[in-house]
Amino acid sequence: MPNIFQFKSKAELTAAANLEAFISKCREDLTVFGVDLDWDAHVWPKVAVFAKFGVTTRKPKQEELMDKSFLEFAKAYLRYQQGHKPTNTKNELKALRVLEAALIQVNGDASIKGLSLTCLDEAVSLARGYYSEGAAYACGREIERLAKFVTDNHLINTNLKEWRNPISRPTDTTRTGKEAKKNREKKLPNETALNALAEIFASNPVEERDIFTTSIFAMLMSAPSRIAEVMALPIDCEVFEKDSEGVERYGWRFFAGKGYEGDIKWIPTVMVEVAKIAVDRAKNLSFEARKLAKWIEDNPNKFYRHENCPNVADDKPLTMEQACQALGLAHHTKDICYSSLNSRGLDHHDYTNTLNSLWQHVKGRLPDSFPWFDEDKGIKFSNALFALNANQFHGNRPRLPTELKKPDTTFFNNDIGTRLALGDKHKNIFDRYGYFDNDGERLKVTSHQARHLLNTIAQRGGLSNLEIAKWSGRADVKQNRTYNHMADYEMVAMAERIDPSKALFGPLGKVENHLPVTAQEFNTLEQAAAHVTEYGFCVHDFTMSPCEKFRDCINCTEQVCIKGDAEKLIRMKERLDKIEHLLVKSEQAIEEGEMGADRWLEHQTKTANRLRDLICILENPDIDDGAQVKLRGNDFSQLRRVAEKKSISMVAENEVEFKEASILENLTDILGGGFG
Repeated sequence: MPNIFQFKSKAELTAAANLEAFISKCREDLTVFGVDLDWDAHVWPKVAVFAKFGVTTRKPKQEELMDKSFLEFAKAYLRYQQGHKPTNTKNELKALRVLEAALIQVNGDASIKGLSLTCLDEAVSLARGYYSEGAAYACGREIERLAKFVTDNHLINTNLKEWRNPISRPTDTTRTGKEAKKNREKKLPNETALNALAEIFASNPVEERDIFTTSIFAMLMSAPSRIAEVMALPIDCEVFEKDSEGVERYGWRFFAGKGYEGDIKWIPTVMVEVAKIAVDRAKNLSFEARKLAKWIEDNPNKFYRHENCPNVADDKPLTMEQACQALGLAHHTKDICYSSLNSRGLDHHDYTNTLNSLWQHVKGRLPDSFPWFDEDKGIKFSNALFALNANQFHGNRPRLPTELKKPDTTFFNNDIGTRLALGDKHKNIFDRYGYFDNDGERLKVTSHQARHLLNTIAQRGGLSNLEIAKWSGRADVKQNRTYNHMADYEMVAMAERIDPSKALFGPLGKVENHLPVTAQEFNTLEQAAAHVTEYGFCVHDFTMSPCEKFRDCINCTEQVCIKGDAEKLIRMKERLDKIEHLLVKSEQAIEEGEMGADRWLEHQTKTANRLRDLICILENPDIDDGAQVKLRGNDFSQLRRVAEKKSISMVAENEVEFKEASILENLTDILGGGFG
């Protein structure tokens, strides 16, 4: 467990003294990223590259490194924050890079002492212009966190704690239209690619690389997990328990990220067999590597006798061929043996190496974290489901039975994706099996798309947000919305299932009958959409114009009433009673000479007559229940007014054109006669 501390500034000290104390304690007392971390290095392996904003190489040149006046604070801040809340993204580094650039642009100096509101605003502006929406938001959030930290701990003289990140969190909750379709396609896996992986998995592949890739993806499709979580599972992750009804349930015990503690993820019944097969295949893949790791733990000073190890005493001098066999190196000819040993820095002559001397070489090449595969989760190589031997999946080199390898997420993602830098030279699993998209393009998926798909399926199945968050290993239920890619019509269908009385799709009821259509198809529909009103349904085409009646539905010819709807019939009768009282008052107002009362009486009389007509029809026993009733009328509308005005204008224009044509014809006759 790395040493961490809670930094407490001293109010009586100056900001400069507090800053110096903070950097010193982070450099001397913290052990985050390892006790052997080279503080003075500009590149911390597998942690960070302290390069300027915009530099992407992992081996920056001297002029691409962070300014010395900013570098010490950047290292201290990153180490401190990652010690308290470790993350894979390390957004602190994004914030530090843009802040250094902003400080130089605003102040001409990169020292954190000059941090100001202007610098923060400039940093956010740089982030907006360089990063994607999501990355810019995360960067801005981290800048806000840094500003509060340096203020609260008196590391600068300026109060910046009230500054807020101006970049809004990007939303991808649009569920209709081209943008929504594009978002869903980007976040969800290609169906052709999914089917291809399923077919390869079902074919029981022989090549270990294919077994590795298909087994992990099958596990990702069994429970919504991050790829790093699956690859860090222990060999004894499987859990079997009986539920309250005595049915045996199957799950995996492992730790999730983002703040959620260790838990069991239960596998849906339909995926249990697939999940079991995937785990069994992974166990077989890692068997030799786990066996080696266990041997080293139990026998740290004795050579591991694998299947091809020479059967000789540990201290007996070996030929070059025997030495290569012991290490698992190529040994077909003497020249190859010479080259293999030389590449390892070993003596490349006969009878100069023994198993004892080679064992020291083997232990020197163990992973730095050995015996831990994942120390934070307490998983050793000897108990890791995905522990591997070096070169285990290499196509041209033999597996090294005396060396261990921890596969990372890139190792897996490269086999299901495409690598633009390598082009067609890189063959992923789809290429190797001859699978392509319908248009002939190369297939690819990402490990995280499976998580998005399972969350969307869970939403469609009606699982509660709390259950989905727990199943997915999330600390915050609100994070579910990022993974929900249900379309709007699916949401409406779910509402109908919960409360059948709200038949928003009408009598047809099936979602399949209400899938999105093209504009041409929409225009050919007899009735495209309907809005529920107080007395029936409004069938106005809102794609043409908004409501022009201001919800005066009774006097609208686009309202449809349903015979047999008793509740709405009662509403009409109540409305008629109120209007009849208003008619009496309107007549009194006319007698008293009130201005405008006559127009009010005219409107209320028209409304009362239409209500009487509707009530009469809806109470008629000769009309079947369910019949649709729509009264005719001579409605006023802006669209009709414009159309009539346009029609009058066109008639006038035609008359002018006709007169002009007649004059031109007469003039032509005159001119023709004159020249004739």
